[in-house]
Amino acid sequence: MTLSICIPTYNYNIVKLVSDLSRQCIESAVDFEIIVLEDGSPKFVTENSAIENIFGAKHIVSAENFGRSTTRNKLADIASGEKIIFIDCDSAIPDNLFIKRYLDHFDTDVVCGGTTYTELQYSPEISLRYTFGTKVEKTSAEKRNQAPYSAFTTNNMMVSKKIFEKIRFCETLKKYGHEDSLFGFELQENNIQILHIDNPVIHTGIESNEIFLAKTKAGIENLVEMKHIEGISPNFFHHIRLCRHYIKLKKMHLLWPIKLIYKILGRNIERNLLTSQHPKLMLFNLYKLGYYCQTADTDQRSTIN
Repeated sequence: MTLSICIPTYNYNIVKLVSDLSRQCIESAVDFEIIVLEDGSPKFVTENSAIENIFGAKHIVSAENFGRSTTRNKLADIASGEKIIFIDCDSAIPDNLFIKRYLDHFDTDVVCGGTTYTELQYSPEISLRYTFGTKVEKTSAEKRNQAPYSAFTTNNMMVSKKIFEKIRFCETLKKYGHEDSLFGFELQENNIQILHIDNPVIHTGIESNEIFLAKTKAGIENLVEMKHIEGISPNFFHHIRLCRHYIKLKKMHLLWPIKLIYKILGRNIERNLLTSQHPKLMLFNLYKLGYYCQTADTDQRSTIN
């Protein structure tokens, strides 16, 4: 067994993460490498240079910011292992069995470990991201396996190197959002099975309410833009829950109430999401649908059906 752990990194100190992963790999007696690629990071590059002193680890610095998709493809190209574990840089390993759990499923082509949060992470200024994380992302493997492709994420997964001979992250996507959704859709289209297991990382990089809402809007804008990218199947948008709701309401001629609510109450809803200590996901979902309608309406090109 040969294992490559690939960590795309931007402005984050990951020395402890790499150290923990190296120690667990050594304890598991697996042939491994850890590759860190700094994607144009202006911060923490000096601190992260200590990675070179960690057994099995390699620290690569790129002055250019390639973006999430291209960086992951570059890491996969560099990786020499039979299996690649992708981990986001803003992650922490919760226990000493993380690597062992993945090695127990080494014969499976795609394995997703999941994401978790702790109660100690909560604070009012991150309440929206924390609520979304604990209510949506923090789910058991049993539940995720009920809809394995919809639950697919790339922040903590193990994938066969050979998969990248067939499927790569779409490098046309330069903006933020949905590159992992598209990769999961391509896995489904190619009949590649996904196994979800209970092997989560702790998401440590919880954004403020303002940043998370801005990134949510950017992801929606990118989703609308993806309709016009050559090579992306129209079926992809039926893979995205937000798009499915939009398509269904459009066919029923019921988009107008959503648009009206967003036009009249959008600012108030946004203010509530930014200031509430316990924001409601139903309100957040309504806000996203309203913003999608507005963004799709202002897009002068064809819309999804």
